[in-house]
Amino acid sequence: MADDARDPTTPTPEVREPEQQGGPKPKHEFPKSQVGKLWDAFGNPEEPVNMLPTATTKSGQKAKDITVTEAMKTMSLENAMTFHKAPCARDSLLLGIGAGFGVGGIRGVVGGLRSMWTACNWAVGAFAITALAAHEFCQRRRVEELDGMKQAVELMKELKNKKQREKEQKIEEAARLAEEERKRKSWTNLSNYKFW
Repeated sequence: MADDARDPTTPTPEVREPEQQGGPKPKHEFPKSQVGKLWDAFGNPEEPVNMLPTATTKSGQKAKDITVTEAMKTMSLENAMTFHKAPCARDSLLLGIGAGFGVGGIRGVVGGLRSMWTACNWAVGAFAITALAAHEFCQRRRVEELDGMKQAVELMKELKNKKQREKEQKIEEAARLAEEERKRKSWTNLSNYKFW
């Protein structure tokens, strides 16, 4: 017969706690729902926010400056091959390509063959300026959208708190009215007795 899977002699693989895997366990673990997305977007309130480069760390030591070579070491070939998947990158690159093609083409047609190098320079410049401007505009819109989402979350929280307070007030009012009605109908209340 087959061995019982609950046999204590079989070795069990070690299950590592999330705390042992390289970081503290978050207080709340939300699935990737709207709440989880907001948690990812706005961060964990228990973690410290980004500190200024001149600020000190928790241990009191001054933060180390990052050099260009250290920044280049953090980049990988995979990041370089998938940069077009970053938010706003695709649209800004397409706008830059279109603007560069348009400006370079017009400059090449107007100037003829002798101004081909100038047309290429204009095309590259138009591409760079348009792509950077479109990327900054898109990033600004994303930041405004995140701010709007944050305000919406705060408004929803305030509305929920307001409804909870109103509900508690209604419950207290109903309890108070019930107590008054009970006292009014009580046999110990002398005003219930009429002598005439």
